[in-house]
Amino acid sequence: MADRPGTGADASAATGRDPDVLTTAELAAKLGLSAQTVRRMAHAGQIPALKTGKDFRYSWEAVREVLRQPHHEPGTADDPDPNQPTEPARRAGYRAQRRAHTEATTTD
Repeated sequence: MADRPGTGADASAATGRDPDVLTTAELAAKLGLSAQTVRRMAHAGQIPALKTGKDFRYSWEAVREVLRQPHHEPGTADDPDPNQPTEPARRAGYRAQRRAHTEATTTD
């Protein structure tokens, strides 16, 4: 495969592409992952990516930097208290409000 023109290490020189910018398939090969997994990580914001039409382009240096960061382990001291709400409480919907109101009036 390396003997085909336009592939291998000198492909970026032949095409004029920046060697730091990778396609999904190229990044997947470097990371040892499937292309689908790399796309999912990009969609989830786990790795930096630039959307180009239907696909993504990735900076190898930016991806390496993100993947070198320490991962947050669940259950560590950095976890917020699970008993504390993380979002402001949302109000109940109309039906729940009516049900609570009728239950409160019938039990009195």
